Amino acid sequence: MTTIEIVEKPNPFTLRTGLRMGGGAALGAIIGFGCVELAKYLHVPVKSFAWQDTLALFLAIVCAGIGIVTWLVSFNRKEVARNLEGEGALPATNAEVRAVRLQAASLFLAGVMMLLPLVAMGTAQIPGGAATIFGFIVMLFIAQTVANIRLWQISDEFLRRQILLTGCITFFVGQSALFLWAAAEHMHFAPPVSSWAIMMLVMTLYLGVGTFLSIQSRR
Repeated sequence: MTTIEIVEKPNPFTLRTGLRMGGGAALGAIIGFGCVELAKYLHVPVKSFAWQDTLALFLAIVCAGIGIVTWLVSFNRKEVARNLEGEGALPATNAEVRAVRLQAASLFLAGVMMLLPLVAMGTAQIPGGAATIFGFIVMLFIAQTVANIRLWQISDEFLRRQILLTGCITFFVGQSALFLWAAAEHMHFAPPVSSWAIMMLVMTLYLGVGTFLSIQSRR
Protein backbone atom coordinates (compact mmCIF):
# COMPACT_ATOMS: atom_id res chain seq x y z
CA MET A 1 0.00 0.00 0.00
CA THR A 2 1.43 3.38 -0.99
CA THR A 3 1.59 6.50 1.14
CA ILE A 4 -1.12 8.13 -0.99
CA GLU A 5 -3.41 5.16 -0.48
CA ILE A 6 -2.92 5.35 3.28
CA VAL A 7 -3.76 9.03 3.34
CA GLU A 8 -6.86 8.61 1.21
CA LYS A 9 -8.18 5.64 3.15
CA PRO A 10 -10.92 6.74 5.61
CA ASN A 11 -9.98 6.50 9.23
CA PRO A 12 -12.45 4.03 10.83
CA PHE A 13 -12.10 5.68 14.23
CA THR A 14 -12.99 9.05 12.74
CA LEU A 15 -15.94 7.50 10.92
CA ARG A 16 -17.16 5.81 14.10
CA THR A 17 -16.77 9.04 16.03
CA GLY A 18 -18.78 10.91 13.41
CA LEU A 19 -21.53 8.31 13.49
CA ARG A 20 -21.64 8.46 17.29
CA MET A 21 -21.82 12.23 17.27
CA GLY A 22 -24.60 12.13 14.69
CA GLY A 23 -26.52 9.50 16.62
CA GLY A 24 -26.01 11.38 19.87
CA ALA A 25 -27.22 14.61 18.31
CA ALA A 26 -30.32 12.87 16.95
CA LEU A 27 -31.08 11.26 20.29
CA GLY A 28 -30.51 14.56 22.07
CA ALA A 29 -32.91 16.25 19.68
CA ILE A 30 -35.55 13.60 20.35
CA ILE A 31 -35.16 13.91 24.13
CA GLY A 32 -35.16 17.70 23.86
CA PHE A 33 -38.34 17.66 21.79
CA GLY A 34 -39.93 15.34 24.34
CA CYS A 35 -38.94 17.72 27.16
CA VAL A 36 -40.47 20.66 25.31
CA GLU A 37 -43.72 18.78 24.70
CA LEU A 38 -43.80 17.71 28.35
CA ALA A 39 -43.30 21.33 29.40
CA LYS A 40 -46.23 22.39 27.21
CA TYR A 41 -48.44 19.62 28.59
CA LEU A 42 -47.64 20.52 32.21
CA HIS A 43 -47.75 24.27 31.53
CA VAL A 44 -44.22 24.70 32.85
CA PRO A 45 -43.29 28.42 32.58
CA VAL A 46 -40.24 27.87 30.35
CA LYS A 47 -39.99 31.58 29.52
CA SER A 48 -39.40 32.30 33.20
CA PHE A 49 -36.44 29.88 33.39
CA ALA A 50 -33.36 31.34 35.05
CA TRP A 51 -29.97 30.49 33.53
CA GLN A 52 -29.52 27.64 36.00
CA ASP A 53 -32.86 26.13 34.93
CA THR A 54 -31.81 26.25 31.29
CA LEU A 55 -28.48 24.67 32.22
CA ALA A 56 -30.30 21.99 34.23
CA LEU A 57 -32.47 21.16 31.21
CA PHE A 58 -29.39 20.91 28.99
CA LEU A 59 -27.57 18.69 31.49
CA ALA A 60 -30.66 16.50 31.92
CA ILE A 61 -30.82 15.93 28.16
CA VAL A 62 -27.08 15.23 27.94
CA CYS A 63 -27.01 12.80 30.89
CA ALA A 64 -30.16 10.95 29.83
CA GLY A 65 -28.96 10.78 26.22
CA ILE A 66 -25.51 9.48 27.10
CA GLY A 67 -27.08 6.99 29.49
CA ILE A 68 -29.36 5.60 26.78
CA VAL A 69 -26.56 5.43 24.19
CA THR A 70 -24.21 3.74 26.68
CA TRP A 71 -26.88 1.17 27.54
CA LEU A 72 -27.48 0.40 23.85
CA VAL A 73 -23.74 0.07 23.16
CA SER A 74 -23.43 -2.39 26.06
CA PHE A 75 -25.13 -5.04 23.92
CA ASN A 76 -22.12 -4.99 21.57
CA ARG A 77 -19.32 -6.64 23.54
CA LYS A 78 -16.68 -5.82 20.92
CA GLU A 79 -17.61 -2.15 21.00
CA VAL A 80 -17.60 -2.11 24.80
CA ALA A 81 -14.09 -3.62 24.82
CA ARG A 82 -12.93 -1.16 22.16
CA ASN A 83 -14.18 1.75 24.23
CA LEU A 84 -12.53 0.46 27.40
CA GLU A 85 -9.23 -0.90 26.08
CA GLY A 86 -8.80 0.41 22.52
CA GLU A 87 -8.50 -1.31 19.15
CA GLY A 88 -7.78 -5.03 19.07
CA ALA A 89 -9.24 -5.73 22.51
CA LEU A 90 -10.99 -9.01 23.20
CA PRO A 91 -14.80 -8.92 23.60
CA ALA A 92 -15.89 -7.46 26.93
CA THR A 93 -16.44 -9.77 29.87
CA ASN A 94 -19.71 -10.06 31.77
CA ALA A 95 -18.28 -7.89 34.57
CA GLU A 96 -17.31 -5.16 32.11
CA VAL A 97 -20.75 -5.20 30.52
CA ARG A 98 -22.40 -4.93 33.95
CA ALA A 99 -20.14 -2.01 34.84
CA VAL A 100 -21.04 -0.19 31.62
CA ARG A 101 -24.75 -0.74 32.20
CA LEU A 102 -24.48 0.53 35.76
CA GLN A 103 -22.75 3.65 34.43
CA ALA A 104 -25.58 4.05 31.93
CA ALA A 105 -28.20 3.69 34.65
CA SER A 106 -26.43 6.21 36.89
CA LEU A 107 -26.23 8.79 34.10
CA PHE A 108 -29.83 8.29 33.05
CA LEU A 109 -31.07 8.63 36.63
CA ALA A 110 -28.99 11.79 37.06
CA GLY A 111 -30.67 13.26 33.98
CA VAL A 112 -34.15 12.42 35.24
CA MET A 113 -33.40 13.84 38.69
CA MET A 114 -32.25 17.14 37.18
CA LEU A 115 -35.35 17.30 34.99
CA LEU A 116 -37.92 16.62 37.71
CA PRO A 117 -37.44 19.90 39.67
CA LEU A 118 -38.21 21.73 36.42
CA VAL A 119 -41.29 19.58 35.89
CA ALA A 120 -42.40 20.49 39.43
CA MET A 121 -42.63 24.12 38.30
CA GLY A 122 -45.74 23.13 36.37
CA THR A 123 -47.42 21.42 39.34
CA ALA A 124 -47.69 24.48 41.57
CA GLN A 125 -51.49 24.44 41.26
CA ILE A 126 -51.78 20.72 42.02
CA PRO A 127 -52.14 19.95 45.77
CA GLY A 128 -49.20 17.82 46.84
CA GLY A 129 -47.77 17.75 43.32
CA ALA A 130 -44.36 19.17 44.21
CA ALA A 131 -44.11 16.98 47.33
CA THR A 132 -44.86 13.88 45.26
CA ILE A 133 -42.18 14.77 42.74
CA PHE A 134 -39.66 15.42 45.50
CA GLY A 135 -40.44 12.02 47.01
CA PHE A 136 -39.84 10.46 43.60
CA ILE A 137 -36.50 12.31 43.37
CA VAL A 138 -35.47 10.88 46.75
CA MET A 139 -36.31 7.36 45.53
CA LEU A 140 -34.29 7.86 42.35
CA PHE A 141 -31.40 9.27 44.38
CA ILE A 142 -31.36 6.14 46.55
CA ALA A 143 -31.45 3.92 43.45
CA GLN A 144 -28.58 5.86 41.86
CA THR A 145 -26.54 5.66 45.06
CA VAL A 146 -26.97 1.88 45.14
CA ALA A 147 -25.95 1.69 41.45
CA ASN A 148 -22.83 3.79 42.10
CA ILE A 149 -21.81 1.68 45.09
CA ARG A 150 -22.28 -1.50 43.07
CA LEU A 151 -20.31 0.03 40.19
CA TRP A 152 -17.41 0.75 42.53
CA GLN A 153 -17.49 -2.81 43.86
CA ILE A 154 -17.22 -4.47 40.44
CA SER A 155 -14.91 -1.93 38.78
CA ASP A 156 -11.25 -2.65 38.04
CA GLU A 157 -8.43 -0.44 39.31
CA PHE A 158 -8.34 1.64 36.12
CA LEU A 159 -12.02 2.61 36.34
CA ARG A 160 -11.74 3.25 40.07
CA ARG A 161 -8.81 5.55 39.43
CA GLN A 162 -10.83 7.43 36.79
CA ILE A 163 -13.74 7.84 39.21
CA LEU A 164 -11.48 9.06 42.02
CA LEU A 165 -9.55 11.44 39.78
CA THR A 166 -12.73 12.92 38.35
CA GLY A 167 -14.14 13.46 41.83
CA CYS A 168 -10.91 14.95 43.19
CA ILE A 169 -10.47 17.44 40.35
CA THR A 170 -14.13 18.43 40.50
CA PHE A 171 -13.97 18.94 44.26
CA PHE A 172 -10.71 20.91 44.18
CA VAL A 173 -11.76 23.25 41.36
CA GLY A 174 -15.36 23.49 42.57
CA GLN A 175 -14.59 24.22 46.21
CA SER A 176 -11.92 26.74 45.24
CA ALA A 177 -14.33 28.65 43.01
CA LEU A 178 -17.09 28.38 45.62
CA PHE A 179 -14.82 29.76 48.36
CA LEU A 180 -13.81 32.75 46.28
CA TRP A 181 -17.42 33.47 45.33
CA ALA A 182 -18.64 33.01 48.91
CA ALA A 183 -15.96 35.39 50.19
CA ALA A 184 -16.87 37.97 47.53
CA GLU A 185 -20.56 37.55 48.34
CA HIS A 186 -19.96 38.01 52.06
CA MET A 187 -18.03 41.19 51.34
CA HIS A 188 -20.82 42.42 49.04
CA PHE A 189 -18.66 42.22 45.94
CA ALA A 190 -20.84 39.55 44.28
CA PRO A 191 -24.55 38.67 44.31
CA PRO A 192 -25.78 35.57 46.19
CA VAL A 193 -26.10 32.32 44.27
CA SER A 194 -28.68 29.63 45.00
CA SER A 195 -27.72 26.07 45.88
CA TRP A 196 -29.54 24.96 42.70
CA ALA A 197 -27.25 27.16 40.58
CA ILE A 198 -24.16 25.87 42.41
CA MET A 199 -25.24 22.27 41.88
CA MET A 200 -25.72 22.80 38.15
CA LEU A 201 -22.28 24.37 37.85
CA VAL A 202 -20.72 21.48 39.78
CA MET A 203 -22.48 18.95 37.54
CA THR A 204 -21.24 20.78 34.44
CA LEU A 205 -17.69 20.70 35.82
CA TYR A 206 -18.00 17.02 36.75
CA LEU A 207 -19.20 15.99 33.30
CA GLY A 208 -16.53 18.11 31.63
CA VAL A 209 -13.72 16.66 33.73
CA GLY A 210 -15.03 13.11 33.29
CA THR A 211 -15.25 13.51 29.51
CA PHE A 212 -11.76 15.02 29.28
CA LEU A 213 -10.19 12.23 31.35
CA SER A 214 -12.04 9.59 29.32
CA ILE A 215 -10.69 11.02 26.06
CA GLN A 216 -7.17 11.30 27.49
CA SER A 217 -7.19 7.68 28.66
CA ARG A 218 -7.83 6.43 25.12
CA ARG A 219 -4.81 8.18 23.60
